Amino acid sequence: MSLSLRLSIFYGSLCFFGGINLPFFPVWLKSKGLGPEDIALVLAATMFLRIVSGPVFAFVADRWENRRGVAIALSWASLATVSLFLLTDGFWPIFIVAALLMSLWPSVTPLLESIAMRATQEQGVDYGRVRLWCSITFIIAATGGGWLLEWNPASIVILCMIGSIAIGLAGAHLLVKERPARKRKRRPGGQLQASLAIARHPIFLVGLLTASLVQSTHAVYYAFGTLNWLRLGYGENLIGILWAVGIVAEIILFAFSARVLKRFSATSLLAIAAGAAILRWSLTAFDPPLWALFGLQILHALTFCAAHLGAMYFVAAAAPKSLAATAQSLYGALSSGVIMGLMTLIAGPIYQAYGPQAYLLSAAAGALGLAGALYVAARWNGGALVEETEDDEEDDNRDYPKPVRPGC
Repeated sequence: MSLSLRLSIFYGSLCFFGGINLPFFPVWLKSKGLGPEDIALVLAATMFLRIVSGPVFAFVADRWENRRGVAIALSWASLATVSLFLLTDGFWPIFIVAALLMSLWPSVTPLLESIAMRATQEQGVDYGRVRLWCSITFIIAATGGGWLLEWNPASIVILCMIGSIAIGLAGAHLLVKERPARKRKRRPGGQLQASLAIARHPIFLVGLLTASLVQSTHAVYYAFGTLNWLRLGYGENLIGILWAVGIVAEIILFAFSARVLKRFSATSLLAIAAGAAILRWSLTAFDPPLWALFGLQILHALTFCAAHLGAMYFVAAAAPKSLAATAQSLYGALSSGVIMGLMTLIAGPIYQAYGPQAYLLSAAAGALGLAGALYVAARWNGGALVEETEDDEEDDNRDYPKPVRPGC
C-alpha cells in the first residue's frame, strides 16, 4: 500500500470525529441542560488543555522517533474516554470527561500533520490531495449526523462520536512504521534546547499567532453556528447541508492546492484567509437570507482551507525537520488551544447577550490576522528560523522506507 494511500486513509478516518463533534456536540450539551455560557466553558476549557497535552505528546513522539506508536496509543485512550459520556450526567462529570477526551484525541493531529508534511517534502506526496480526504469524511459525518439527529434523540451524537474514534483507531494502525536512525548522536538537552529556540523565535511566534487568529474566527461558528441556525428555524438536515457546503468548497481548494501553492506563498494564503474572514463573519453577524448564507459558506474554502495550507507550509518551512511534530503541536496548542479557547470563552456571554452579532468578534480577529500576515511576509525569507539539531543530521530519511517502495 502506497504512502499516499495510507495517509489518505488515516486523514479520512481521523475527521469522522470532527464532522460529528463540531456541529452537534453543542446540541448534545444543550440536551443535557447546559446553557450557552456552560457550553462555551466546556468547549473553551477543552481547548486550553491542548496547550500542554499536544506539545508533550509531540515532544515524546519526536524524541522516540515513533509518531505512529504515540498516535495509536492516543487513539486507544480516546476510545475509552469518549465511551464514558454514556455514563455522565451533570455539568462537572461532562466537563471532566470532555477535558480528558480533548487532551487526547486532538493530540493525534499534529503527529499526522508532521508525518504528512515530511512525506510532502521528501517523498513528493501531494499534501492537498491527501488532506482532502479529511474534509470528505467530515462532510459525510456532518451530513449523516444531521440526518440522524433529525430522527433520533440527541444521545445519538455520543454514539456517533464513539464510532468515529473507533474508525480513527483503525486508520492509525495503517500508518507507516518509522525507522529509527542507524547512527544517532545524543547530547543532553539537545532537542529541548532546539524546541525552546523555535518556540521563542519572534517571527515563528507571530506566524503561529497569525494563523491561530484566522482559525479562531471560526470559534463562534463552531460553538453556536448550529444553535443559531436552529433559532432561525432551519432543520437539522438543512444545517448539515450548510456545514457540508463549506466543506465541499474546502475540498475543491485542497484538490488544487499544488497549483495554488505555486502562485501564492504561505504568508499570502494567510493574508487572503484573513481578508475572507472579515467579509464572511461581518455579513453572517446580521442573519443573511438562506441564499446568501450558502454563498458565505463557500468562503470556508478561504477562511479555513487557505489558512490551514498557509499554516502547514509556514510551520514546515520555518522549523527544522527534527522538530516537525513539536512545531506542529505548538501551532495546534496556540491555534486550537489558547486562541480558539479564549475566543470561545468570550463568545459565550456575547452570544447570549447579542445573538449572531457575536460573529463581529470573529471579524475583528480576522483583521488582526491580516496585520500579522503582512508583518511575517515582510520579515521572513521562507527558510528555517533555527538550525537543525545535531541529533538528526545523521539520517534525514529515517521516517520512511526507501523511495522504490514508498509506504510498504
